[in-house]
Amino acid sequence: MSSQYQPTWNSLKTHHTPQWFLDAKFGIYTHWGVYSVPARGPNATWYPFNMYREGEPQYEYHVKTYGHPTEFGYKDFIPMFTAEKFDPDE
Repeated sequence: MSSQYQPTWNSLKTHHTPQWFLDAKFGIYTHWGVYSVPARGPNATWYPFNMYREGEPQYEYHVKTYGHPTEFGYKDFIPMFTAEKFDPDE
């Protein structure tokens, strides 16, 4: 670790961002999908797989909350994925 900075906000504020970095394009990729509706588990992207596997915590949650997957399957979440609270400007 460099001794140039201390583990404080004031120390970090002394950092000057190089112009080349400010001019660079930067992006973060994320996938937002139907699995966001139940949004359950340590990795919600695996919900569609684990909701059908007995013994998995997501399966138990699904049965308790929505019913058995044969009665309420993953496809039944699709109409619930409305993004009504999505605010890209925020």
